[in-house]
Amino acid sequence: MSGIFKFTKYILMFISAIQLTRFSPEYLEPILLYEYLVFIVFCFSLGILEDFFKPSKKTNILVRVAIIICSLVLLITSVSLKSTATIIFSIVMFIAISFSVFLEIKQKD
Repeated sequence: MSGIFKFTKYILMFISAIQLTRFSPEYLEPILLYEYLVFIVFCFSLGILEDFFKPSKKTNILVRVAIIICSLVLLITSVSLKSTATIIFSIVMFIAISFSVFLEIKQKD
């Protein structure tokens, strides 16, 4: 039964990524859309690595740092485009992923 739930989250993430590509209102800049897609791809790859391949701690931290960099790029772009919702999202994701990297490094010691 747990195997079904393991795959359900990936199916939902895949569907949400497809819906994000179809979602293009006038107020959403295409650059933000592409940055969201890159962010989703890194999060998706982190989930797949952790669930199926059991990566080393260095690989895990490296993917999380890539997610942090994506959230910073998303923050810079959203500040320049004055997109309030994206600014809030990228700040929250930056703090959350940074804290998870901190906990991962702290656990190693």
